[in-house]
Amino acid sequence: MRAARRDALWLLILAVALVAVKAALTRAAGVELHYDEAQYWEWSRQLDWSYYSKGPLVAWLIALSESLFGHGEWQLRLPAWLAHGALLALVFYFARDVWQSRAAAWWALLLTLFTPVYFTLGLVMTTDIWLFLFWTWGLWAAYRALIFERPRAWLELGAAVGLGALTKLSIGLLPAAVGIAVLLHPRWRAQLKQPQLWGGLALMALLMSPVIFWNAAHDWVMFRHEGGHVAAGEWSALRALGFIGEQIMALSPLVVLVALSVLWRPPRDTGQRLLWGLSLAWIAFFVFKALSAKVQVNWPAASYIGLVILFAGHLPALAAWRRRAVYTGFVLALTLMLAAYFPYALGLSNQQDPFKDTKAWRAPVAALAAQAPPVAFILTPNYKLAAELAFYWPEEQRVYIAGDAARRFNQHDLWPGIAREAGRDGLWISSSPDTPPELARAFAACTPLKAVPALTPDGNTLRTLYAQHCRNYRAIEWPRPSSY
Repeated sequence: MRAARRDALWLLILAVALVAVKAALTRAAGVELHYDEAQYWEWSRQLDWSYYSKGPLVAWLIALSESLFGHGEWQLRLPAWLAHGALLALVFYFARDVWQSRAAAWWALLLTLFTPVYFTLGLVMTTDIWLFLFWTWGLWAAYRALIFERPRAWLELGAAVGLGALTKLSIGLLPAAVGIAVLLHPRWRAQLKQPQLWGGLALMALLMSPVIFWNAAHDWVMFRHEGGHVAAGEWSALRALGFIGEQIMALSPLVVLVALSVLWRPPRDTGQRLLWGLSLAWIAFFVFKALSAKVQVNWPAASYIGLVILFAGHLPALAAWRRRAVYTGFVLALTLMLAAYFPYALGLSNQQDPFKDTKAWRAPVAALAAQAPPVAFILTPNYKLAAELAFYWPEEQRVYIAGDAARRFNQHDLWPGIAREAGRDGLWISSSPDTPPELARAFAACTPLKAVPALTPDGNTLRTLYAQHCRNYRAIEWPRPSSY
């Protein structure tokens, strides 16, 4: 009991310390908002039951955090930083359940903490950290329901998946794989008689119902968007190999090599074999997907959590040289992450900066706003730039998207459009000096403003913002988006 209290205290101290470390790190590294974060902040200004590409939970949490602590980058990210601490705690207790070992639990926590993909995605307020959190809770609940035969854990699985669906629909891979495992295993099929299992499914449906009902009222746009992710393209083994290489780098190469040497064959223990089989099934799904289309590096990240739990249990008994390799992997991962956050200190170029999309927004947007005359709205060609402008513009400003015939649908297409600005003056802002042909028809006249470069710490230009002051908007028919 004393050890359990001590563990809980250390987990709390770690969670608080991580918040302070991340606040200091993002400030020192000049990490401003990624366009996804800025987009979710835009959503938080117009609360709804769901949104074009994701569920509503991230927007709700941003709105809550800013209502409590004010407007700003750290206020927006605070829920994600806390969620990262909660994820580490879940991994700790999950591993302790699987291995009945505090040593394995602490190893699982360290593996998760020093895995670049988990740390980096726990640094920003996107849907990924919440997917990891609810996925881990749901997988742990499924483990307890099937291995420890605790029927109430089915209710937890339903709650985890239902809440996860309010962030990212890919959490559906979790109950799908668990359901297949239940159907294939004779002993586990008896669980289908448990009322708690069906209660968990009902709870899942209830919690995710806002997303379903919202989509039913909006032409199922989220499902159309997700359908674009699963559509097959040209098959390529080379792309799949590149995907595997990206995953190894995101997980820390040395640690992956040691883990493979341990986890290459099925465990004998039933519970461990369940985690092993489920994890490999999810990974195989993404490798197969990579054969036919691009898979983003973050998409399979939740799939590895079960393997992290399994690897952690082997570490205390590994040969000393293998543990030293893992320690070296931690140091290498930390070094690579610091190099990624501070690339200019190492003489790397703009193109070699993995976080360049998060750099140099506040200053150039403020400089552009300072020279622009008062206007009623901003018009820009894509949702990424629209989100950054909306967040960093010194005063609250309406932002619209139009002018790019090749763009995809986004949340702005579901909000009131620019037609309501007829007769008002606005700004056209783009990262390209070119303007769409419709711009000249949409306004009585447009006057270019001085272009504003976004400069890196070494004085190089990361991007340039081009703007025109346009007078007397006339409603016209803009090109419709070409895809979801």
